[in-house]
Amino acid sequence: MGRGEPAMVQFPLVGRDSAVALLGDAVRAAAGGTGGCFVVEGPAGTGKSRVIGAVADAAGTGVTTVFGRAARLDRAAPLRTLRTLLRANEIVALDEADTADPRADPARLAAKLGDRVARCAATRPLLVLLDDAHWADELTGLILRCLVPTLADAPVLWLLTRRPSPTRGPSQDSIDALIADGAPRVRLGPLDSTAIADLCARVLGGAPDRRLLALAERTEGNPFLLKELLTTLPHAGTVRVANGVAAIDRDDLPVGFLNSVHRRLSGLSERTRWLLDAGSVFGRPFTVHEVAGLLGQPAVDVVPLVNEVVDEGVLVGGTELSFRHDLVREALYTALPGPIRLALHREAAEVVKGEGRSSVEVAEHLVRSGRTGDEQAMDVLGNAVRELAPTAPHTAADLILRMLELMGEHDAPRPRLVAHAVRLLASAGRVEHARELGERALHAGLSVDDEATLLLGLAEALYIAGFTDPAAEYTARALARPELAGPVRAQLMAIRAYALLDKPNVEEAERTGRDAAALAESIGVNPAWVCGNAARGVAARIQGKLAEAVTHGETAVGLADSIGGIVRHQHPQLWLGRTLTAVDRFADADAAFTMGQREAEQLGTAWSQPLWHLYRAELLLAWGRLDEAETQALAGLRFAERLATVARGVPLLTLLARIAMQREDLDLARHHLDRAESLVREGVGAAREDVAWTAALLHDIAGEPAAAMSSLAEALTAVPDRLELFTHDTRVGAQVVRIARSAGADARAESAVTATRLLAERNAEVPSLVAAAQHAEGVWRGDLGLLRTAVRTYRSSPRVLARAAAVEDLALAEDAAGHAGDAVELMEEALGVWLDAGATWDAARAKRALRRMGVRRRFRREPAAAGGWASLTQSELRVVRLVAEGLTNREVANRLFLSPHTVDSHLRHSFSKLGVNSRVELTRKVVVRDGERDEVAT
Repeated sequence: MGRGEPAMVQFPLVGRDSAVALLGDAVRAAAGGTGGCFVVEGPAGTGKSRVIGAVADAAGTGVTTVFGRAARLDRAAPLRTLRTLLRANEIVALDEADTADPRADPARLAAKLGDRVARCAATRPLLVLLDDAHWADELTGLILRCLVPTLADAPVLWLLTRRPSPTRGPSQDSIDALIADGAPRVRLGPLDSTAIADLCARVLGGAPDRRLLALAERTEGNPFLLKELLTTLPHAGTVRVANGVAAIDRDDLPVGFLNSVHRRLSGLSERTRWLLDAGSVFGRPFTVHEVAGLLGQPAVDVVPLVNEVVDEGVLVGGTELSFRHDLVREALYTALPGPIRLALHREAAEVVKGEGRSSVEVAEHLVRSGRTGDEQAMDVLGNAVRELAPTAPHTAADLILRMLELMGEHDAPRPRLVAHAVRLLASAGRVEHARELGERALHAGLSVDDEATLLLGLAEALYIAGFTDPAAEYTARALARPELAGPVRAQLMAIRAYALLDKPNVEEAERTGRDAAALAESIGVNPAWVCGNAARGVAARIQGKLAEAVTHGETAVGLADSIGGIVRHQHPQLWLGRTLTAVDRFADADAAFTMGQREAEQLGTAWSQPLWHLYRAELLLAWGRLDEAETQALAGLRFAERLATVARGVPLLTLLARIAMQREDLDLARHHLDRAESLVREGVGAAREDVAWTAALLHDIAGEPAAAMSSLAEALTAVPDRLELFTHDTRVGAQVVRIARSAGADARAESAVTATRLLAERNAEVPSLVAAAQHAEGVWRGDLGLLRTAVRTYRSSPRVLARAAAVEDLALAEDAAGHAGDAVELMEEALGVWLDAGATWDAARAKRALRRMGVRRRFRREPAAAGGWASLTQSELRVVRLVAEGLTNREVANRLFLSPHTVDSHLRHSFSKLGVNSRVELTRKVVVRDGERDEVAT
């Protein structure tokens, strides 16, 4: 290369292979005698210089390379770009007089220069690189516009780089004219996620972990910002590499990166830099009027500065201005001296208020300015919290926390603010933070109502986390004060009703919920009114009074819908949906879960997400869709773990254990159960019956019926007060009878029969519960007629697995009665259900029974679990197809009415089954498969 070429930084060039290959082919074509011109364009920092540098490196010694770079000042001096280009590469193609005359004729100079360049290229092909050609002076641009077509037949290749700009100019017009004449454009966009991860690995020496990759992706794929980030992170001492993985200790930007951004902007005027500093304070797109107001200048005086930074590509114009890269905004904001930053936020609060922005934004600036002591500021902040709380509890809680930081420990409003923050934190799923904040604030000297409000917030946080016993204790402590005001008392009673639902005797929970709803209705405390009715619905469901449970649940949902606001955070659809599942209204339950979960995502009430997944998984399992049930349960478990509400993982773990058993994976089942039992030992009050039932099933499989009955002792002792164990899975009654008979525990078997009979009597309109009672009693008495009736009743029920269990028991009874033909037909029916559901353990048992009945033919094979397209469920296929169309997880979720976490689980399963590791590979698989199917079709 010529002496004018810059020294390229030794930094990996990734994500530009196609551009380098295309331009490399053009160089080889020029070496063969065919010249041309290419325009490489992209925003600042996209690596245009690196690309043409890589092309020049690959050109080799057989090509003469001429390099030049235009500069901003070139525009003021005619022919300056051209003179610099020629002199830097020691090319005497024009006389001094030619380039010294500012009024030189472009056509004449182009003809003279073209003649001499053509003679030079005749001996050796010529590669001319002009970087930042958009800065070229007007005369140089005009000469290039004439010269490039003139040399079209010569072995001369021109590579021009430019930055697109909304501001037009002669040089940009000249380049556009070359493109119009046929010069191809090579556009460089941001690097994709794969290229970002690859660059991180190559620079840092290890694959980036999720935290590091998230920081790197904040560069939005801009190679310059990414390069500066990756080269300054090691110097900051925040990167560690172990076992081939690079990780960071914190997410803040290194000082070296901040300095590099400032160096990048050093060419701007001081006034323009001040505009950018002011704009960084808004933290969002802003108008010219807003930034002018913050600078204290008329908008008309700011317009030239705006045009400059838009032309530079630092800001993006439109109806509002925004930083092209938020990392640049953050770097500018971080570098502001503290006093200046506070002053700017103080002024910004007035500016955005004057522009009619929301009180939330005004409050944000007030908090960041340190102004929370005066009454006016506190009023604004209070309005902002009230505005945010119904739809964004996470953000509202953060706003209160920042208010508390700027408030004295003994300020009068502090206890109520803490209580409000505790409740919002719990609603947003930040339970540990809520508990720590609330307990730290409890101290002597609080008023009765302030202490009770704090205890209410703590009780809600603990209940959400699944720790029902301490939640009940907190509410009892507060309710013991007779002078407690009615509104707080109603809310404490409502949450106490929930906390008491896990007690052996549910009557106190039902009574407390009823009293809470009555008190709340009489004094107009809407959250407690909804909560009390919902708790009554759950209590009625646990008692097996399902029609009553539906009524209370529908009342709670209707109230929440009509009242709106913060009341919607109660999500009574959760409890109603579970009851609708229990009464065989599967479609209604599915709709309730779908709409409720979407609302929870919109409201930001993360606490509810594990429960949406749990109850939907229970529904899917009852429907016989094991794969989808497992996907939902795993998504819920990941959510619970991420929210640190691991207690909510107990029923999810037990559900996963039961699914694993049905698939003959006993090791996995024991692993899930061990985790659930360890959480119960740590004080989790919820889902103890689920743990007991799952443990009993594992003992039964291991041939330990006595141990199984021991696990169920507490749950069966609670019958008939608690019937929940027999409500949600109607197979339980008959299974308990079978286990109890094996253990010689006839009293326990009769207890199970009594429970199912009582459920059937209370819910005669629910086919599954009536069939469950007939099934349990038929197994207990060995009554063929009852078993036949149970199967007939189950045929009008959507519970395919429960029906298959009854069909299997009837087949065994028919066989014992000597009805071999009926027995075989029934057992094959049950086998078909088990195979379709993927319940391999049950299928294996049915096959053994058929062998004993003398059936020797080969049975239909279970669905292959090894992988491939055939192993994908219909839900997974739908997700895969939309991902292959380029949709994000959230876009897929919106399209399919699923949560993003469910989509993520489907995608993980699909990756595993198809043997791919990225969305790109997945898309290729889909394209190939579709192509193969098209060929077959034709």
